[in-house]
Amino acid sequence: METWLGLVNKTFAVHMVTVSVVALCLVLTGCSDQLRTYPVSGKVRFTTGGIVHVGTVELKSREHNVQARGQIRSDGSFTLTTYKDGDGAVAGMHDCVVVQFVMAEGISGHKPSTVGVVDRRYATYSTSGLKAEVSPDKKNELMLEVEGLLRSQPQDHKH
Repeated sequence: METWLGLVNKTFAVHMVTVSVVALCLVLTGCSDQLRTYPVSGKVRFTTGGIVHVGTVELKSREHNVQARGQIRSDGSFTLTTYKDGDGAVAGMHDCVVVQFVMAEGISGHKPSTVGVVDRRYATYSTSGLKAEVSPDKKNELMLEVEGLLRSQPQDHKH
C-alpha cells in the first residue's frame, strides 16, 4: 500500500512532466500572435514615367489593420517589412501611402526644388487612393504610380 507522501510525489512528478512538455512545445513552435506574412517588393514611379528616388512606402491591411513598410531605394525599388527585415506583408487588400520628408522650412533665402517630390496627398491613407493586394499564392511585385508636385518629372533626376 502506497503512502500519502508517495502519491503526492507521483502527482507532483506527473504535473512537472506535463508543464515541461507544454513549455517545450511553446518554445519549439513559438507563442506569437504575429500573422503570416508574404514577401512583397516593388517600385515607385511618377505617372510621367520618372522614378521616385527617396521616401517610404507603407501598406496597411484593411482586414487586420497591420502595417508593412519599406524604404524607397535610389532606383525606386522597395522591400516591405512587417515584423522582421524583408518578411513582407499579410495577405489581403491594403491601402498604401508614399511618404517623403522634405526639409525646406527655416532656411533663409532657400527655395526648395519640387523635382522628385511626391504630391503630399499620397502621404495620407485617406487621400492617397493607392491600394495593393498581397497574395499568398503568387509573387507580390507592386508598381505604385504617383503624381509629383512638379507635374512633369524629369526621367533621370536623382537626389
